[in-house]
Amino acid sequence: MNFGVVAIVGTGLIGGSIGLGLKESGLATSIIGIGHRKVSINKALKIKAIDEGTTSIEKAAKQADIIILATSVNLIPDYAKKIIPLMKESAILTDVGSTKDYIVSQVTKEMKSKSGEGRSSFIGAHPLAGSEQRGIDSARSDLFEGSVCVLTPTDLNPKKDITRLSNMWKALGARISIMTPSKHDEILALVSHLPHFVASSLAGVIDEKHWKFAASGLRDTTRIASGDPDLWLSISKQNKQEIIKALKCFSKEVEGTINDLEKGNDKKLLGRLTKAKTVRDKKKWK
Repeated sequence: MNFGVVAIVGTGLIGGSIGLGLKESGLATSIIGIGHRKVSINKALKIKAIDEGTTSIEKAAKQADIIILATSVNLIPDYAKKIIPLMKESAILTDVGSTKDYIVSQVTKEMKSKSGEGRSSFIGAHPLAGSEQRGIDSARSDLFEGSVCVLTPTDLNPKKDITRLSNMWKALGARISIMTPSKHDEILALVSHLPHFVASSLAGVIDEKHWKFAASGLRDTTRIASGDPDLWLSISKQNKQEIIKALKCFSKEVEGTINDLEKGNDKKLLGRLTKAKTVRDKKKWK
């Protein structure tokens, strides 16, 4: 199995890990890393995540069979706008953004206006893997092993392209889940975006002088609050309504807990704690 020339825009944690995984398994003819900082490109070359690096999108886009946009979500539509007119026939453009509805609508609109039907294809994707750390230094070839990668194709995507992209992610160790962009955003608001804002709020409400008393419980609960604030601001803008709904749902649960505590309703409080433990313990983490 070979996916030809793969161009990765953004050689950070996710982009670098994709490159490492493809290279170690011999799944690409060549991997081109594209970035605006030569230092990042040089690091990617040094750890052999890419075969060649460039700051020229044009050069890479014209020869790539698969182009992966592994940048912050706010940059994806603009990069796509530059790349789409340069793509060769039958090439696939995809991304790794954690929001999908806005990105897919914007890029699909651009794809339809700039390319003829069947010429090239954009398929939104989101590998549910990573960490609060960013950058090529944290990249690893097995990052996607046992994870889920969500694909959000539209009616404009040929089945062969969906299969090809699915096979690439499977080869990297991920399981594929296909859904609409809006369903992705609804689910991710609850399982990814909400946890970040909860962790961030928790870290923010504790007085700095009290952190010296914190142990592993607080460390683990607030770990994801270390994520890049600018990245999360972009996510909050693109999935605003679903995140608000998720936060309101969480707020309702907190209010219920406060009410049980105030009224001394031990039975209800125990029920909440037991339900949470049961649900959490059923999850098999990779």
